[in-house]
Amino acid sequence: MSKILIVGNSSVVLKTIENIRHNDSQSAITLFCTESLLPYDRWALPSLVARQMNEAQIHPLADNFFSQHQVEVITNEKLARISFKRKYVTTENKVQINYDQLIVADLGSLMPPAIKGHQKKGVFDCARLSSVKELIQYLPLVDIVFVMATNIHGLNMACALQGQGKEVVVVSSNRGLLADIFDEETSSLLKQILEEKGLRVLTESKIEEILGDTEVKAVRLHSGKVMAAQMVIADFMPLDWRLIAEETGYQKIDDEYFHTGLPLKPSRFGFKVLEGFCMGFTKLPEGGREYLKFDGPQNVFKKVFAQGECLVGAVLFNAPSHEAELLKTITEHIPVAGQEEALLGG
Repeated sequence: MSKILIVGNSSVVLKTIENIRHNDSQSAITLFCTESLLPYDRWALPSLVARQMNEAQIHPLADNFFSQHQVEVITNEKLARISFKRKYVTTENKVQINYDQLIVADLGSLMPPAIKGHQKKGVFDCARLSSVKELIQYLPLVDIVFVMATNIHGLNMACALQGQGKEVVVVSSNRGLLADIFDEETSSLLKQILEEKGLRVLTESKIEEILGDTEVKAVRLHSGKVMAAQMVIADFMPLDWRLIAEETGYQKIDDEYFHTGLPLKPSRFGFKVLEGFCMGFTKLPEGGREYLKFDGPQNVFKKVFAQGECLVGAVLFNAPSHEAELLKTITEHIPVAGQEEALLGG
């Protein structure tokens, strides 16, 4: 009987288990949870900080999922070494787990940000439940939070923290906010709306050093300016693959959470600070067309992108009533040539 070992903590491993069991009811499956936690939905982590969800709700599976799919689950060990030639993994407690087939989603660690002082207490990522749980425990000691936002997850974390009464400073190294995702017009308006809601946004800026003896006390920006802070959150820390970077003989499965290019999966953002939605292409694609409607006093912004006969992307600010129709139009590839402006409504 073949032994399949799956390593990782995100919800993508659950789909992998389902796919295996659809075709193979005999192989032994072992799931090694790299954060000593059951798999969870990374996209929901800001909702945990915003107190819109509890920890049990971000685990997207039924209580009997693992028994139903005949999966042995390991949550009390930490990964130390993988022997690809001999086909086993070793834990920090010297436990050896053999396998015939290895499938890896993540190794439970991220690459640290290239910032001096990143190891200080009060520095967190927003991609791991283990880190976010520590962040929540630390939050009562914090007044000012710096969030290095490069993607939707960082923006959501900033908005969630602002909703908890914290003074939030969003830092972007680009001219606009989330400039890798949105075009200049959209990112400029996003910055404007967030500032009107009380967040401070620093564009064309970056943190050079985190100051404090052992805990975060301040940050030094690349301009040399020093600003008080008690917490720093980085959203751009990629998965650390160094343990297996040069190896072969395993299958790697990708977590959509770490996908940074376009098109985007349907994403809601902003919480009560901003009701935002985006999906697909959020910048003008080559050979495409764009259509825009903006109500300044209400901060209602609607932009869609078309290519050929169909819509291929959309960005909405404070226009939740249009979300369902645009989602259906894009995902079902409904021809809309000549009707694009009508889809934006009044």
